[in-house]
Amino acid sequence: MSFFRILNFGVTRRTSMSKTEHPSRSDGNPNLIRTRAASTHDTIRVPIEVVLSEKYNKALAFTLEERQRLCIHGLMPACVRSYEEQMLGIETNFHSFQTNVGRYRYLRALRQGYERLYFQFVSKNIKIVLPIIYTPTVGLACTIYGMLYRGISGLHITKHDRGHMKQILSNWPMRSTVKAICVTDGERILGLGDLGANGMGISVGKMELYTALAGIPPSKLMPVCLDVGTNNKTLHEDPLYIGLRDERLKGDEYVCFVDEFMEAVVQTFGQQTLIHFEDFATPNAFMFLNRYRNCYCHFNDDIQGTASVGLGGLLGIQRITKKPLEEHVILFAGAGSAVMGILYLLKTELISRGLSEEEAVKNIYIYDQEGALTTRRKNIPENLIVFAKDMKKIKSLEKLVEAVKPSIIMGATSSAGLFSEKIIRSMTANHERPGIFAFSNPTAKSECTAEQAYQYSDGKAIFSAGSPFPPVEFNGKRLTPGQANNCFAFPGVVLGTMAVMAESMPDEIFLLAAHMLSKFPTDEEVEGGRIYPLVDQAKDVAYKIGVAVAKYLIDNGFAKRSLESDDVEDYILKNSYELEYGSALAETWKYPKMKPHPSIAAFEKKLPKKK
Repeated sequence: MSFFRILNFGVTRRTSMSKTEHPSRSDGNPNLIRTRAASTHDTIRVPIEVVLSEKYNKALAFTLEERQRLCIHGLMPACVRSYEEQMLGIETNFHSFQTNVGRYRYLRALRQGYERLYFQFVSKNIKIVLPIIYTPTVGLACTIYGMLYRGISGLHITKHDRGHMKQILSNWPMRSTVKAICVTDGERILGLGDLGANGMGISVGKMELYTALAGIPPSKLMPVCLDVGTNNKTLHEDPLYIGLRDERLKGDEYVCFVDEFMEAVVQTFGQQTLIHFEDFATPNAFMFLNRYRNCYCHFNDDIQGTASVGLGGLLGIQRITKKPLEEHVILFAGAGSAVMGILYLLKTELISRGLSEEEAVKNIYIYDQEGALTTRRKNIPENLIVFAKDMKKIKSLEKLVEAVKPSIIMGATSSAGLFSEKIIRSMTANHERPGIFAFSNPTAKSECTAEQAYQYSDGKAIFSAGSPFPPVEFNGKRLTPGQANNCFAFPGVVLGTMAVMAESMPDEIFLLAAHMLSKFPTDEEVEGGRIYPLVDQAKDVAYKIGVAVAKYLIDNGFAKRSLESDDVEDYILKNSYELEYGSALAETWKYPKMKPHPSIAAFEKKLPKKK
């Protein structure tokens, strides 16, 4: 027996039956069905692991021909489901779960088994799915991520891997196509604090929105968690925790660890690789944003993405009130990364209108755990000094609202109920349409609920929150809260940056995203009090922001891809992730009959004729 026959190489060999041995021969009897056994001699099979991998598995959408030719016929029922039938099956399963965590678990299993089917469902049902794979459910899922863990969803790099990061990055199965990374160290997950390696759930969720909303192929994306330990003692004692049970790395050792990661990324995947920082502690978030500003193509969504969405909302209030933004008195509650990002972008916007820095910050106030930010306070962070006011110290937020009479209040404190009835009624007494933003996530951490904002303002508040709130019935009117969701900004910004292969992400693109976002609601919708798009419009928002960002980067010399502004839309559409199934079989076509060489024809004439 030959060596090749012994190894077999996935080829099925079967000895042919004679006519008398074959049970299906008709032997001339017209009442018998004449069939011919399909020859499997030397049939080359596509490895079943590939056919049924999460990337290619079409489940019951495989046609009968595909099943037969790919040698998977019989491995699934006879039913061939249409797209609509598959969506019905998934939606029925999705709603059969009684809790959002149950739905999250179901969607994770769906993603791991059927990638395209998963994104078809998410993209079609973004309104009901977004609160599950993103805020608020993803936060809860991260607290129990060890229990939900089912397999590879991203890359984990620990503090013990220093000196070997390039090797670990090269272990990613689709390393040759990686163009963007979302990285977290899990120290500040939403408003939930230090969740360590469980923060991987955030990186995964963010990158799924790259695909579902911006059409970026998942093969180009890699979620990463930098496991540098956790100071969360509860996780140390959790038998299901998936990370290191050590105290967090800090100081120079921590910075050098992240430095090595950044350098390893560009060495492995290229200088144009986009790196998205997510849920780092505020001091570290700003430090890395500034440290890498001129070195890498990177951004911090908690700072810059939130800033775009926050400023977009402020510009929306300007549209409703028809009062210039510089004339509004704006009070920020909290001084974390979200507020600092909005403050910076707001100041940039006002200065672009011709105001001096002093004029731009005149009507902007900050309140944090120590009370109002005044010039009398010691150790003010450098980037907040310009906002400090020469006024007496006020510890109470309610008293500060009475004193400065803000027309807009923005909260990112994770302090549920901070915006009291007294605060909202005080703002309503001084302004016809007060703007109230409760940015904190998840919903349980929101500074006030939509119902409270409308009830205490007699339905006059322009209310938006970081997480979704249901519509509220007030005096016979249906009031729909706005959702100041980062998914309205970062997918489009990433799309535009990746499309032109930019090596940096200038601040101006986040300002551009804010203006695009504020213009999205129609004049009629603005008159009705809406300042943000509906969640099910998020795909259109991402596309429009992506096109605008790409054109800006081209026109201002940041693009490395040879692409003209007029060609951007066509390029993005042609390179978007295909949600629809194509044929699983290679295309075939007819060829004309080839004429043999004369010498071959002469040789064939000499051969004995077959009987």
